[in-house]
Order: sequence, then C-alpha cells, then structure tokens
Amino acid sequence: MLFALALLACKTAEDPEAGPPLGMILDEGTFAGAAVIDVTPEIVETFTDLNGNNDFNGCLDDPTCNEPFTDADGDGIFEPVWIGGYGPLRPAIEVHDPITVRATVISHDGEYIAFVSLDLVGLGSPRIEDARARLAEEGFAADHLIASSSHNHDGPDTMGLWGNPFIGVTGRDLDYQQRISHAIDDAVRQAAAAMEPVDLKVGRTRMRDRGPWFSGERFGGKNPSTKMHGMIYDGRDPVVISDQLLVLQGNGQDGTVFTLTNWSGHPEVRGSSNNALSSDWVGVTREVLEDTYGGIALHVPESLGGMQSALNGDLPLVQPDGTHVFQTCAAADIADDTHDCFGAAEGSVRVDADGDEVPAWAEKDSWEFVTSHGWHIAEAAVDALIDGEAITPSPIRVEREFFNVAVENDAYRLFGPQDLFDLNFDDGIDDPALCPEVAEPEIDGCITTSTSRLQIGPITFVAVPGELLPELAWGFPEEDPEWTAEVASTAPRGPGARYFPQHPRECDTVDYTECRLTDNVGACDCYKFHAVPYRLSDGDFVPMLDTVDTEYKAVIGMANDYLSYIIPEPDFNRDVSLLGGEDGDHYEDTVSPASNFATRMLEAQDRILERW
Repeated sequence: MLFALALLACKTAEDPEAGPPLGMILDEGTFAGAAVIDVTPEIVETFTDLNGNNDFNGCLDDPTCNEPFTDADGDGIFEPVWIGGYGPLRPAIEVHDPITVRATVISHDGEYIAFVSLDLVGLGSPRIEDARARLAEEGFAADHLIASSSHNHDGPDTMGLWGNPFIGVTGRDLDYQQRISHAIDDAVRQAAAAMEPVDLKVGRTRMRDRGPWFSGERFGGKNPSTKMHGMIYDGRDPVVISDQLLVLQGNGQDGTVFTLTNWSGHPEVRGSSNNALSSDWVGVTREVLEDTYGGIALHVPESLGGMQSALNGDLPLVQPDGTHVFQTCAAADIADDTHDCFGAAEGSVRVDADGDEVPAWAEKDSWEFVTSHGWHIAEAAVDALIDGEAITPSPIRVEREFFNVAVENDAYRLFGPQDLFDLNFDDGIDDPALCPEVAEPEIDGCITTSTSRLQIGPITFVAVPGELLPELAWGFPEEDPEWTAEVASTAPRGPGARYFPQHPRECDTVDYTECRLTDNVGACDCYKFHAVPYRLSDGDFVPMLDTVDTEYKAVIGMANDYLSYIIPEPDFNRDVSLLGGEDGDHYEDTVSPASNFATRMLEAQDRILERW
C-alpha cells in the first residue's frame, strides 16, 4: 500500500521520532494514531464596542469613525478576524480557548480511514480537496479522508459569509484558508506517524435517557423548556431530534490514543454576545475526555439541521471542575406548604415530589452554559464507553458519490460570483445533461459536492455536506400516536402540540402546496406553515439510516463540504430569502442552496447503495 510506504518517511517537525514504523499499517491487526494542530488565528486588529452589541458598527476604512479600531498595519482598513456564525461583522478581540484541527487514522489489516475534525463553522470542498490531493500524491486513497467541521459559531469565518456580503466584505482570510487546508493533511500525516496497535471500543447512549432534566414536559421530562428533548431545543417544526451520542475509542498498550464523539448539538451555545474565539462546548467535552482517559479527543457532528441545539433551552448547571449544582431550600421555601422544600432543613438540596434533586440552571448565553453543556456530553460519553463493547474494525470501507446541486438560492446567485465565499462557484456547471435545473429561468447552474457511506466493522456512518434535518437520517417517531395525528392533519397542530407547536390556526384550511412559492395565502402565514402530510420526499425515498444493517449507525454532518441546510424537498418554501425580511419558521430555507438539495443527496446515497 503506497500510503504506508510513502508516509514511512514522514516524521513530524515537532517530534521526528514519533510513532512506530508506519509499515505497520500493512501488518495484520488494528492500529490507530491521533494528532492535534493549533490553528488559532492571531488577533492583530480589534475595535471598541461603544454600543455594546458585539458587532462592528464603525467604518471599515476609517479608524476614527463611530467605533474606533486599531489599525496595526497603518493601511486605514479594518482587518479583524471575523467570527463565523450568527450575524455579520462580529470581530474577535481575544482568545478564550484554542481553535484546532484534529485527526485520527485507524487501520486494520491494511485498510484505513482518517477522520479530521475542524473547530470551524464550515469549510468548503476546495480546501479539503486540496488537502486530499496532497495526500493522494503520497498514495493516500483520497475518499478515505473524512474532514468535518463542528459548525462552531465562535471560531473564525472560513466560509466568507460573516464579513458582510451585502457591502462586499468577505469574512475569510485567504492565508488562513490555506493554513487550514495544509493543517488537514499535516494532521493526517502526524496521526499516521504516531500509529500503534490498539483495541477499539464503541458505546452509545441517548441524551433523553440521561434523566428527566434533559427533556421538557411535552416529552415526559422536567426541563423548564417544555419542548426540550434529549438536551436539544429544536427551533423548527416539526420537533424531531437526533440525540444519540456515539463514542469510538482506541486504546493502546500505554493508554488511550483517541476518543471520538458524534452528537448533533450545535456548538453555538455561547451565543452572539461574544467576541472571544472559542471551540464552544466541544472544547470542554474534549478537555474532560482527555483528562479522564489521556490521548486526543475529537468530535464530529451528527444531524445538525432544523435546529439541533441547546440554545434557547435550559441546562443543569455544572461547574468547571465537574461539580453538579443543585437548588437549595431557603427559609421562605421551607415554610411554604406548596413548595418542594416544605418542612426541609434550610440550605438542604431541593428534592421534588418524585425524589429527584432539582438542578440549578446555567445562565443562558454564558461561559457557564458552555461548560455545563460540555460536561454533560463528556459524562454521557464516559458512561457510554463503560457500557460499550470491544469491536474489530473489519471491514473498513468507504464509498463516495458526487452529485450536483442547483444554485437556486438568490443570495448564492448574487454573492457567489463576487468571490466572497470559499466555495467552488468558479467551477459552476451549466450543462443541462449534468444540471437539468439550468433550464429554469432562475437557475444559473450547479455546483458539485459529495456524500459518502463508510463502515468500520459494526459501525456505519453516512457523511453529508451540510446540516441534515434528522428525519432524513432517522425517520419519524411513528410509534407516537401524537406524531401520527400531527403529521397527517393540521387540526392537532398549533400551540401546545408536541411536534408542530408553531402551526398557525389560519393555515388549517390551506393546502401547503399553495404556500411553497409565496408568503401568505389569505390570512395564512406561509412562512410558519409546514407540509401536510409532512414527508421526506415526493418519491419513494426512505430515511438513510434505515438502509444500514450494522449494529451502530450515525450521520457525520458538515463532512467534506459545507452547503448549509439539507431540508426535505416537500417542506421547502422557495419564497423566503436571505435578501428579504421575515422568514418565519423557514430560516433554514434561506441559506440552503436549493429546494431539491436533499433529493439530489438521497439519490446519490441510492447510487452508493447499488454498489455497497
């Protein structure tokens, strides 16, 4: 295998003697190595946030205008590190914790796969393909690199969207983009150079099963946020979540080599009121796991779409040292016969009627919320591994399929040709044979992306190039009669409903197909309305993971590209726009490239299945 032989001579500059002979990749047995590269950008130019809104509201070409900025190079232009996520023009002024690129390489009997995890909001395929090409020159099978961004909302903008495209300002820095690209293949080399014999272990759990405080009343729990479910506050109807935490660990003779986590929560819980670079909750989870096991921890996201996040929900408070904080009984409480603390000792932990200790709640949009989130995922990962099983990673297999996505989104069409985004617009396709949508008057062409299916013994991952709505992977909660009622009819939907709580009553008599190209039909607000019946496609597609027959299965989101949200085509509202105003409950549609994105990806996965 050329990969092993070529990398045999690749010793890292930091540790020229790293790892055993890389020819071991060719030997019988299981091997793994891991590496981490710090890619925290240097912050040189900052600003004075006079109005306290965390965004830059000065003049980009005048250091003294409105909100002054430091002009370190004297060129009169504000050149900060723009933070990717939330609104535009949010500059970084300090570093809270590092931004990293992490890799693990796993091999068994000569077959191998490399996972790379990036603390970024997203990374377009051109940078990842460049890294693949450099590895391929050394014999590495390019499809066996799975590079995934965590979708971190507190890291540098690597897509270009969060400068301000409306005024022609990209958020990306080309030198930094190159640095990230090279860090990807460098991390793989370093991980390969550090390979050693390992035993692999896999575990899984669902956050909804971690206790009543991670779900709200609508889902049988006690979280103050009624629609919280499995530590996820789904902001888009229907409230369908992916709360499986999957953990894969490699342990060598001298201890843990790597711990890989896969979960769906957005790393955005610090919120937009922040100007410090951070890896968000993912960094906390990794630190806890590395303190617990040693080795290198890395995270790849699961189904992030529509909106899988703890943001806007409530989390039990955990201190930085891992101490869980509970409410205590005050004097007024112990004298109140309607309170849980009635008759208890002052200062004792509050216990509810079910005998459960009542947690204190982390302050939202704060570092204590970030810390609490990270600890909850880390603790769940540790428990999953305790109950996990040893596995043999045979076979290791990867199948990748390219497909074309129409550039339907009006913001993509407007800003794409301006070289603001780090995507492959320069290679746009206008051949009707490859991009049939080009026949439509509002479609300029297609861009190419890819999806993969990979197997490591009893584990199968489906890798997708964006934020997948979880129902496309996992299907619907069809065992719940409330779902069956709400999915088929508007009558059970609306305030208080479990799955479609935002449904407007004015839409009860409207056919959703009338709403897909407009903002309203009579008094019905189409932007708050969802498909009836709610379905994945107008064809015969089934949820992707239903086609998987291994014991363990999951999605890897944001993999090998980032083209935003992947939404069931029948629920896509084509009228909402990033260039417009309100988008109701269809925000995701405003930043997705095309209404048939999910359909094209599902077709690509079907082609993979034909070869599988």
